[in-house]
Amino acid sequence: MSFTFDVIINPVILFVAVIAGAVAGSVVGKVKLNKSRSKVKQLEKELMQCNEETLEAQRAYVILESRLTDQSSPVIPMKINGSKENSKEKASK
Repeated sequence: MSFTFDVIINPVILFVAVIAGAVAGSVVGKVKLNKSRSKVKQLEKELMQCNEETLEAQRAYVILESRLTDQSSPVIPMKINGSKENSKEKASK
């Protein structure tokens, strides 16, 4: 008695398996897509919050700077308006 292995492919079962695989792949793909979209939305929200904090800090800096320039102070700021050549000559003498 010899053993033979005959492969019988049922077209209905094959068709159902292909459709089930396509549906399962579609579901998995949609889940991954929704997950990545939610992550992008979360990162955009975080970026907007960081930008808002930066703008608030810049506003505070501008207000502070304007207060300092508006004050009349008895201190005269020293501004050195010399070229590099003059400073080298003074340092070498």
